[in-house]
Amino acid sequence: MDLVDGIYACHPDDAEHVLAVILEEWRTGVPLPTFIDADSDAEFWAHAASFEELRAIFIAAGRRLISYRLGRRGRFRMMQRLLDGLRDDERHAILQALREGKDLIDVDQL
Repeated sequence: MDLVDGIYACHPDDAEHVLAVILEEWRTGVPLPTFIDADSDAEFWAHAASFEELRAIFIAAGRRLISYRLGRRGRFRMMQRLLDGLRDDERHAILQALREGKDLIDVDQL
């Protein structure tokens, strides 16, 4: 059995997860063919979405991503995107709360 047969033998959700992790790890910034360019599709739909739609999708995607074993680069890129746009003191407060195992951060203290 070769690799392609092995992937086809997987449940579609599992195959998608494995391939997404590998593509993320190997990604070098070169544009992907349009048939697998999820980033462009996501940008298009995000541009048209309302704040409430973006918030709902963000929360649902976050819940779904928790169950994925992202590669190191994938985890780093996700955290980088989450922290983008925050002031240094806000980033520091969030990272400190995570180190201390706090569930909630009092945003008034940021």
